[in-house]
Amino acid sequence: MPVVKADLERLARIVGAEKREIVERIPYVGLDIEELTESYIRVEYSPNRPDFGSDVGIARALKGIMGIEKGLPKYRVEKGNLKVEVDPKLHEVRPYIACVLAESLSLGEEDIRQLISLQEDLHQGLGRKRARAAIGLHDFSRLAQPIYYRAAEPDYSFQPLGYERKMSISEIIEKTEQGKLYGNLIKGKNTFPVLEDSAGNTLSMPPVINGSVTKLTVETKEVFVDVTSTDKKTGEQVLNIIATTLHDMGGRLKSVKIVYSNSTEVTPRLKPFTANLEKNVVERLTGLKLSKRDLAEYLSRSRLELRGNRVYIPCYRVDIMHPVDIAEEVALGYGIEKFDAIYPPPNSPGERNKFESFLESVSNFMAMSGLLEVMEYELTDEKSLIGNFSREDSGIIRVMNPKSIEHSLLRDSLIPSLLSVLSRNLKEEYPQRIYEVGRVFSRKGNTFDEHWNLCMMLSHSKASYSEAKSYLASFLNTCIGIKTSTEPSSHWAFSEGRTASILVSERETGVIGEVKPEALECFGIYTPVSGFEINLTMLYNMLNNSSHSI
Repeated sequence: MPVVKADLERLARIVGAEKREIVERIPYVGLDIEELTESYIRVEYSPNRPDFGSDVGIARALKGIMGIEKGLPKYRVEKGNLKVEVDPKLHEVRPYIACVLAESLSLGEEDIRQLISLQEDLHQGLGRKRARAAIGLHDFSRLAQPIYYRAAEPDYSFQPLGYERKMSISEIIEKTEQGKLYGNLIKGKNTFPVLEDSAGNTLSMPPVINGSVTKLTVETKEVFVDVTSTDKKTGEQVLNIIATTLHDMGGRLKSVKIVYSNSTEVTPRLKPFTANLEKNVVERLTGLKLSKRDLAEYLSRSRLELRGNRVYIPCYRVDIMHPVDIAEEVALGYGIEKFDAIYPPPNSPGERNKFESFLESVSNFMAMSGLLEVMEYELTDEKSLIGNFSREDSGIIRVMNPKSIEHSLLRDSLIPSLLSVLSRNLKEEYPQRIYEVGRVFSRKGNTFDEHWNLCMMLSHSKASYSEAKSYLASFLNTCIGIKTSTEPSSHWAFSEGRTASILVSERETGVIGEVKPEALECFGIYTPVSGFEINLTMLYNMLNNSSHSI
């Protein structure tokens, strides 16, 4: 789940309330507090609310729930003179672009950090890791009008952001970190999309990397935003979220004319959309008997507006798609804390599944040991599971006709999943100590097996085999109540000479070691990583002397 870090003083200033009140109300807008200090708060939000990707978006919702500013936020887009011309050759590559210009900004370092954090969260969520939509943020004062979104050849060169020299498109894709991550989205095409101004300055090569010319700084007063996409609706939704954020940061929005070969459009379109109010659905789901006046009040606290039987919804609320979503907004506006829990009477006796209780106890113990729990998908991609370790693929279960190459294999280990998490958190504080209790799958001939594993990873400058083993011994001795031993072995994920098998009652139940440097390099991790993975299903069966299976 994505996390936003917000400075409490700044958040209180934006909302117009005391820090104590804000902290108390945050859980009631659908946010979970991950960390709270005197100076900042880190909150986790659901990916279906991408407008919560910045402190500005969070403040917008808090103002409504706290009654400071209710109803639809008002957004004005002035008619601008900027034009973007689109090359028809991009139709089969990345055909759509939507843009906005924000003027009269006064950006501080925290504003820029919030914008870049929002940009990356939108890339991962709505943008589907940039495959569906990618965002460019540019200092407009460095550009010459008009702007061209055009097709380029592989030898086209420019200076990418973060690099000191010009590089060709081919070189960027092959040698840069961003190119390795996202080059596959356009690699193999005959042409490559670039955004260029009339003076020949390169803004970006979407969806891979921006140019260095237009980097945002605290001196930036005008921000030009481009969103290129393979899905037009998604691109417009992403632009709406960025545009409304810049507006709430004090920007004056100006429209941009997009000129295609056979049509012309003007973006952004920040008008609210509407949905029918189904009062019976709201009352059935909430258990409340509400008048029209009550419904209007509660919806206004969720920053929506009721006019007759139509609910007007802000353009950034891409999550509202069904009458159930409207009912949820009414409940939030009413106040989640006011609902009493009502438990239906059981119609049959039952008990908690013992194996599930065992897994929960394992997870609780690891959390109490100071580790952070993560949950990754059981479906993964070939590169993460096989390619990054140069391992054999025998025993791996492949998905027939996968809808995405990122979800084409069933994982047989949790190690790649946790390394993937660490690779996405390079900018977070160290040390990082994470674990997952998750299901894995394997195949032997025509026999398929699934079981539950525990995997733990430590990442910091002094992460070692010894530290990982201390966590393993603590887990087995204290949580499980058994002693274990290890013996040297080899494993596809761990370094030779720093790997051991975990033995319980002389049976191999897992592996422990230090992750090999070449694997860390593939994941873009630059600190040592150690950890272990152990078969919990096997442990449970051994403890209970049963043939329990999942």
